[in-house]
Amino acid sequence: MKLGVITRATEDAGGTYQYTQSTLKALQRVRGWDITLYGNPDDKILSAFGFPIQPLEATRWQLLRDLVTHVAGIRLADSFKGEDAVFAPTFLPALLHTRKPFIFSLHDLQERYYPENFSFMQRNWRHWIYRHLLKKADAVLCESDYVKSDIVKFYNIEADRIFVVPAPPINLERPVETADQLAKVREHYRLPDRFAFYPAQFWPHKNHLRLVEAFGRAVVAVPDLKLVLTGKKRDDYELVMASIKTAGLENKVIHVGYVETDDLFAIYRLATMLVMPSLFESVSIPVYEAFLAETPVAASGILALPEQIGEAGLLFDPMSSESIAKAMISLAENPALSRELAARGRQRMALMTANAYASQLEAAFESLKIDRKRV
Repeated sequence: MKLGVITRATEDAGGTYQYTQSTLKALQRVRGWDITLYGNPDDKILSAFGFPIQPLEATRWQLLRDLVTHVAGIRLADSFKGEDAVFAPTFLPALLHTRKPFIFSLHDLQERYYPENFSFMQRNWRHWIYRHLLKKADAVLCESDYVKSDIVKFYNIEADRIFVVPAPPINLERPVETADQLAKVREHYRLPDRFAFYPAQFWPHKNHLRLVEAFGRAVVAVPDLKLVLTGKKRDDYELVMASIKTAGLENKVIHVGYVETDDLFAIYRLATMLVMPSLFESVSIPVYEAFLAETPVAASGILALPEQIGEAGLLFDPMSSESIAKAMISLAENPALSRELAARGRQRMALMTANAYASQLEAAFESLKIDRKRV
């Protein structure tokens, strides 16, 4: 069976790019499918997985053309005519013109909860593309029961067409760094002895401003604690930096910018805690990464995060700086609690293997083979 896999996500896409890599790692273990990627052959990270890559462009004009022509009932050429089925970890409107059965991943419906974070055009684009893809797709993947219930609620899709398949992080099998390696990372990024770590882009829903306010409360109780942020200098970066300065926390907050994957896991291991105050997460990759590094987690108690974290972390109200600060103080001042939560997190990750993920993908793909007839 020939399976085409769309891999048009780029590094700037954040979690969906990592999701694509995790999925490709699992696809290396999937049986019964001859896999070809459709994307950018010059992407060295994706090409390293060893699958053949067919070039597939996705300009804004092409995306709009593919949606508009589908709505108008105009059929375009099938980009995947050589395949028996198609899988899209990151979808494209080109799927609307394929005559092949397909399955795609829908990661969240954030625009339904925080429309103010999206322009009018973005909200309408998402609504229309999801509506038509969900109607046409043979099956849909998502990573939590929460998102599954959203898809059913907002788009009236049959629940048995939706597979809940959480993807493990890409560094699932990373070796443990030596003390010397950790020391080099600490020196390179000028990391303090104790710090709360928040790896996230400066998007509004990542809630940096309230985190800064909460951290200002926390350092009153834990003066030696610092806050380390990642992320490129864009979106709300300047606003966040201004809030840090206004709060007088310039010497307490460290922005390390973009971090290479090899260094990222070491930073997790050095961190006193991961703090995840996001206002919207379908699944948080940093939470999984912290679990793997045996770093205690404090996170927003909203949407799918309680489902993901279970009893392996502290949950707080992300709208309350007091609640966030209380959780940070608890982990900073209670080493026994931190060790217990770290152990629970590592136990949860022991169940998330690439082989297990591959088996779940195989089960989802089986639905394509059962119902492959197209006009």
